[in-house]
Parts: sequence; structure tokens; C-alpha cells
Amino acid sequence: MTYKGGEQQGNSSYRRAYAAVENRANALRLETEKQFANRKKRYVVLTFGINEGRVFGVMRLRNGTSAAIQENRRKAVFLYRGIMDKPFKTIEEQIELIESRGMMTDDNTPGILLREGYYSVINGYKAPFIDKAATAAAGDDRYSPGSKFSDIYSLFRFDRALRLLLFGRFSIAEETLKTIASHCFSQAHTGEREPYLDPANYDAEKHQVTRLISDFETALGRNPRRQPKHKLYLQHYVSNHDEVPVWVIMKYMTLGQAFKFYCFQPESVRNDVAKTFSKLYASCHAKPIRISQRKLRLVYDHIKDFRNICAHDERLYCARVAPSSDTAIGDVVKELQLVLSKEEYVSFLADYLKIMPELARGIDHKIMAKVLNDMKMGPIMESFVINE
Repeated sequence: MTYKGGEQQGNSSYRRAYAAVENRANALRLETEKQFANRKKRYVVLTFGINEGRVFGVMRLRNGTSAAIQENRRKAVFLYRGIMDKPFKTIEEQIELIESRGMMTDDNTPGILLREGYYSVINGYKAPFIDKAATAAAGDDRYSPGSKFSDIYSLFRFDRALRLLLFGRFSIAEETLKTIASHCFSQAHTGEREPYLDPANYDAEKHQVTRLISDFETALGRNPRRQPKHKLYLQHYVSNHDEVPVWVIMKYMTLGQAFKFYCFQPESVRNDVAKTFSKLYASCHAKPIRISQRKLRLVYDHIKDFRNICAHDERLYCARVAPSSDTAIGDVVKELQLVLSKEEYVSFLADYLKIMPELARGIDHKIMAKVLNDMKMGPIMESFVINE
């Protein structure tokens, strides 16, 4: 085994670090050999190097195939904690690091970093500004010539505005699903007392139904293992009525729980829900379309995942969600027109066009093209079809 960088880092602390790396490498090699024994292949650790506190290695199969070790448990990296962890940096040191990598800062940079954080702005939105060739040569991030901190912050602010804009529409779509699913379910179980607590009224795996019913019982204060959040409207029904209707308790449920409630219904109820959405669409569009229960499930699966991204203030513009992990924000925006009123959807498009200048202002057109490509938006008016 050989080491890169040992000469530059010859002090005792780093020697101990390398010793720790070697011990971990040997342990991993034994584990890997055991794992691949039945395939008659063995990994051999060749080299290690330290770069800005990270330990990198290269492993090679007997047949010559190489595999780089990254700082990730799944890919088996070795991190000597206490010595290798990234140290705290002051705002001034953060600015020095940004500038050393080829990005121009300005007088507003210190305040932005203090308010928003280096990790959120730089690590979250640097990708379109990275010079891949220079980065590969240097071994750490290098920005394209002319990159400015103000540009990366513009992308950060655009993404935040997009999250806030979409979160409002996702909330409207959520309320519509809850209302229609509750209506169709109640229509199918007229005369039953709190039918949503009866497992026989669902068509799904027993453990899934049990968990959903447990969520309902928690909301009603009937689950001894979980305390409900205090909601006045629920407390009123629990205290003053013999039962709590599903359309009342549904207000308490998250979008994820409402989505499960819809998915766990028998096919007949799911079809009724989908037909109701089709009728709503036809009521505000000149050209009606059929929305199947399967299509509706996919639409709300995407809405659910993207809504969670918005709710947790995560990066949105290049996000991909399940089930195929290739659904982009542009895809779910197209789908929104199936569950929003035409008026609400057109309003969204108008609001989106208002925030686009935030992205375009001062940013190189090639970088802007990368962002739009990640979003799968393309030219905005070509990306959306509104049936007149």
C-alpha cells in the first residue's frame, strides 16, 4: 500500500491519521474479499490521499477494473474524525475560500453568508457554475471564469421563490384531494359510524391499513401510545358529537396520509374519485379529458414528494422524485393543471413568469440554459398546454 501526500503531511498527527486509515482499509478489504468470494474477485487497495480533510482511496479488482472510494458509507470511505473533519471557518475565511476557487464576491457577500449560510448557498447551488475540467485538475471545486457570488445567490433566491410559489398550489391540490376522497368514501359508506376506522373498508396490506387507522385514532385522542396535536375543531367534535366525520378528521391529516387514504380505497371508490376530478376539469376547460385513478395516483405521488421538498426548504429546481426518480419540477407543473382549476393554474403561470427575471438577471445564458434544462421547463409557454 502506498500513500499520496505523506511527504507534505509528515507530522505525527497525520501519521496517526494514515495509520487509522490503513487499519480501516485492511478491515474493509477482508470484508470485501469475503463478500466477493463466490465471484472469485478480490479488491486490492492501492492508494490513499488527503484533500481538504477528506481521505480518498482507489481500489482495483483483480481484472483491472478500478473503483474510486468516495466520502460516502455506501462507497466505503475512511474518515479520520477529529483530524480530517472540515474545521469551522469564519465569514472572512469562507470568502477567502470562495475567491480562491475563482468566484468573485462583493460587499453584500458577508451579510448573505451570515444570514443564509455557506452550505445552503454555495453547496446547494454551485453546480451550474463549476468548471469541471479545472475542478478535476485541482482536486477541489473551481468555478468557471467570470462566476460571481451574486449570480449564485440569484439562483438561490429564485429557487426559494419557486418553492414558495409552488407550495401554495400544492396546498390547494392537497385540499382538493382530501375533500373529494372524503366525499366519495362517505358516499360509499352512508349510515356507517366512523367507517374510516373499519379495516374492512380498505383494500390494502393489513399492516398499511393498521398504520393509517392508528393515525386516525391518534387524531381522535384514542391512541394510548401517541398524543394528538391540540386542534380546536377536532376537540369540538369529539366533545360535542357522537362521531367525527371523515371530512373533519381529514383536515388533521398530512398530504402523505391523505394520499394513503386514497390509495387504500377499493378500486370502485378510487374510480369515483378520479371521475370527480375529470368532471371538475371538464367544468373549466373546453376540451374534457379522462383522468384515470392510476394517473391521479401518480400525480399526487409527485405532488406529495415535491411538496415535502418545499416544506423542508430543500433545493427544488433540479430535484428528481419517485417512482422512477426522473420526474422533474417541470413534469409536476404540467400535472398540476389536472387537479387545479384553470383560473388557479393560469395564475400560477403568470406568477412564475414574474419571478423568472430573478434568475435571468446578470446570469450567463449558458448557465441559465443549464438551470432550465434541469427543471425540464424549456421555453415556458411551450412547456404547458392549457386546453381552451
